[in-house]
Amino acid sequence: MFVLGTTITIMRDILLVLMEGTPAGVKHGEVRDRLLAVKGVKSVHSLHIWALTMNQTVLSAHVAIDDIVDAQPVLREMTQTCFSNYNFHSVTLQLEQQADQKPGCSLCEDPKM
Repeated sequence: MFVLGTTITIMRDILLVLMEGTPAGVKHGEVRDRLLAVKGVKSVHSLHIWALTMNQTVLSAHVAIDDIVDAQPVLREMTQTCFSNYNFHSVTLQLEQQADQKPGCSLCEDPKM
């Protein structure tokens, strides 16, 4: 019975990695809210969080920033927020000026649930 329980746990973990699922303990909405809390950030979209391996979680996102802010301090604070609050192995953030986004762009919005 012990072997069966262990096997099921291992299979679940393997499936999570193979399906590039969001690891347990990392909440998509919470990460998004933390990024939105950074001064100068207007929106976060195309946020992807997945397990690269069992011990390595990866994040990528597009972030629209206010047109008048310097991008480097915003990028630095968002990266520091990700690494200090979560155990991410890698963080990739693409910054865009808010004015450069097309109005009504469906790719620049969170998916409707």
